[in-house]
Amino acid sequence: MKVAFVQDWFNANGGAEKVAGSILDIYDKEDVTIYALFNRFSPAARKEILNDRPVRTSVLQYVPFISKVYRYFLPVMPWLMKRFNLQGYDLILSTSHAVAKGFRSDPATLNICYCHTPLRPIWDMYDDYAAAHSLGGSGLYKRVVGWLRRWDVRSASHVHYFIANSKHIQCRIASSYGRESVVIYPPVRTGKFLLSEAPRKDYYLCMGRFVPYKKIDMVIRAFQQMPDKELVLIGEGWGTKEFSKMLDGFANIKWLGYQNDESMMKYIQEAKACIFAAKEDFGIMCVEAQACGTPVLALDYGGYRETVIDGKSGYLFPEQTEGSVIEAINKFERRPLCDHALIRENALRFSEERFNREYSDFVSRAMNEFYKNK
Repeated sequence: MKVAFVQDWFNANGGAEKVAGSILDIYDKEDVTIYALFNRFSPAARKEILNDRPVRTSVLQYVPFISKVYRYFLPVMPWLMKRFNLQGYDLILSTSHAVAKGFRSDPATLNICYCHTPLRPIWDMYDDYAAAHSLGGSGLYKRVVGWLRRWDVRSASHVHYFIANSKHIQCRIASSYGRESVVIYPPVRTGKFLLSEAPRKDYYLCMGRFVPYKKIDMVIRAFQQMPDKELVLIGEGWGTKEFSKMLDGFANIKWLGYQNDESMMKYIQEAKACIFAAKEDFGIMCVEAQACGTPVLALDYGGYRETVIDGKSGYLFPEQTEGSVIEAINKFERRPLCDHALIRENALRFSEERFNREYSDFVSRAMNEFYKNK
């Protein structure tokens, strides 16, 4: 069976990329051809996620510093994705949070999209992205967004089956595309992120890419107002320079930069709690933290509502404000959550084994249904 697999791009080794890796591992290497707008994986990520498989890319692959400037190419990404002509395959699988469903293909070939989210900058987070863009208030920006929305809906009509990564995204697929979907939660490496016998230390941990929507700057400002509380930051990104300036003069906040999985897991295992303030559609890192038995303080939004048991595996806070973070920390200080085995048990609902089984079963059923009358 010839399978085409389409990803928006391979850049950081994040949650979307780990989902791609899990799907690719289901199929034999020789059966799958991989497409993406560009591939800027490190050698380690190429081995871990792609198993050293080759990737067919667009001209973005040859743009200098594309891993840092790719977001500025969003208006031309639909055209570049359409240059991929996926004829002659028996099955087309895609995972998308941007444009990966926009390729050309035969309507008689089964097309299944695992959707992490409809494109955030043009749908549910339009206001946030427009506010952060220098042209966000201009007529040109609004016209480009309008065109992208129309293209996005058209490309969604070519998908035969949508899989949503959460109930939250299932609702967004319905509102953005008018399409039904099934929910299959992403795979979490619960067999790698484990409980530890090491004692907990007196710090809170915030980790993730340093980009505006993660709201790491907001968490920093909250701890600037709590000099008696220690915050450890792990991550890097295009907002690193701006965020690092905020740390000057605050000895209670430490930034460690990028850490590999083993080092990051050690910090998770020893933290009092992990803080997640972004508007996430699922939030794999939040579940990885719970897999280590570490309680979480997370925004009452999206996937966190489905992965955190409020008052048992963590506390949900209502707003993206410093005051809301401070209130959550004070609540945790008054009523700490110390049943680490129970917290890990909650995370086991999202294991890789469960994902592989549910995804494989769904694709098999979809193929039987789609091709039974062909």
